[in-house]
Amino acid sequence: LKQVVARTPGNADAYNLLGFSSRKLGHLDAAFAYYEKALAIDPNHRGAHEYLGELYLEQHDLAKAKEQLAFLDKDCWLPCEEYSDLKAAVASYEAKARQ
Repeated sequence: LKQVVARTPGNADAYNLLGFSSRKLGHLDAAFAYYEKALAIDPNHRGAHEYLGELYLEQHDLAKAKEQLAFLDKDCWLPCEEYSDLKAAVASYEAKARQ
């Protein structure tokens, strides 16, 4: 993916996937940076909004996660996968917090 962004620096999908990979490896600062880069390139990138919301949940920042969910709610004309996935993650987080 780093080779992809070196060749095509405007590739929001590649930055989003770098963010996802970094997050799953526990490199959270890098993940934030990659998601921010993806959103700087494409402010409406649904995948980056979903994954950034999930990262905020990992950081126990429910308010910021809900901001990403609100964006997706507004951006998706019909329920889209990114909205549905993040909504489920937020609901799961809230349910665990109540226990």
